[in-house]
Amino acid sequence: MPVEGIRAQTRRAARHWIWLLSQVPLVAMIITAFGVLNVMLASVRARRWEMGVLRSLGFTRATIIRTIIAEGLLIGVVAGCLSFSFGLLSGWCGAGFAQYISFFGGLHPERIVPWLPIGIGLAMLVGLAGATAIWPAVDIGRIRPLALLQRGRSAF
Repeated sequence: MPVEGIRAQTRRAARHWIWLLSQVPLVAMIITAFGVLNVMLASVRARRWEMGVLRSLGFTRATIIRTIIAEGLLIGVVAGCLSFSFGLLSGWCGAGFAQYISFFGGLHPERIVPWLPIGIGLAMLVGLAGATAIWPAVDIGRIRPLALLQRGRSAF
């Protein structure tokens, strides 16, 4: 088998595995969306009385809905920043290890940050966090202020 054939086969296999491993964060993001949804539902339920007070003071349904969606978006932004910094740090450390501790002896990988896929992933993360906040926001926005206040302050 010629050397070019071996290189092409190796590159094809590497491309396949890199593509397969790049799908893992997407699956993890979808699974954690359910966790974020659960946290948002619990947060909104715990603040029912406060939402009733705000509605009684004159806040509109749209304002309450926007604040809850903004809370979900902020959760997404913070999670994106933390995951980006962890990924950048772990990639940098992995490249450093490849230089000194390598099976092949002294690889010098390039440190390239793929900004377009990272930006798309961060946008998807923030969009998914905002989308998970829509259901709790609309749910609390439908309830009348008196119904929110009647349960009392300590009701969950």
